[in-house]
Amino acid sequence: MIPFVSPAAAALWEWIPSDSSVVFGPLALSKQSQGVDIRHRDDTGFDASSLRSMALTDLRALSQVDALARFRPNKASPNLVRGWFYITPDAPNMDAALDALFPGGLADWYAILSGSSAPISWQQYADRQTGMYRNVATLNEPEAEDVARAGCHPRCCTRQRLWTVGERSPETTIEKSVVPCLEPCALLLELARREQKTRATEERSSVILTQSELAILDNLFTWALEHPDASLREGDLSSPGNPRRILLLREKLLPWLPANALSHAH
Repeated sequence: MIPFVSPAAAALWEWIPSDSSVVFGPLALSKQSQGVDIRHRDDTGFDASSLRSMALTDLRALSQVDALARFRPNKASPNLVRGWFYITPDAPNMDAALDALFPGGLADWYAILSGSSAPISWQQYADRQTGMYRNVATLNEPEAEDVARAGCHPRCCTRQRLWTVGERSPETTIEKSVVPCLEPCALLLELARREQKTRATEERSSVILTQSELAILDNLFTWALEHPDASLREGDLSSPGNPRRILLLREKLLPWLPANALSHAH
């Protein structure tokens, strides 16, 4: 029996060039004589002999936790474990491998390619929220933009944000990968909820800092992002040490930070 080949898998199989790799979310895909090589995007260029060869049945477990065995709620996060590769011999196996490593990534890529789906705006998404998330729609455009820049930062996610927020343009393939994000994710929504609640319930303080003090503060941001608390889970947005919350605070201070400060996502 000839295995079923989904239109999405068939299209991606043909689309992957034979002379270079494609950055597909946290993954890199490249054509080999045996099929398509799938590995962590940061392992592009490494000889296969220096990496672990994985079986298809091992890939789902690989995607569940990071290198410190913490659960990965966002499978598009760059914190996927490195040091492995999988050679998929055909499009159906590639489909299964991508479903295990990056669920939804292939479907969203094909949705944009085929024109069957379109991204929405932040306001459309926020307006349809109910229950504990109903008040996120009260964030104004600059506040929502700060949340989007922090929550969708390349340190947090490899999907290319195509949904719009305020005056912010959609991201590009160069900034992230070819896999689109069509609407805010659950982690972004929770970050927005906490930001709205903080603004509504906590008193604001006035702090005057010199430029040299702001430079010190930005160095602290950099250090905290590059040396995260190993005990923190990615989805624990209640912790002030969560990278998304650190990035959000930095976004608020960005207009006052030195010009050569840590770069941020567009």
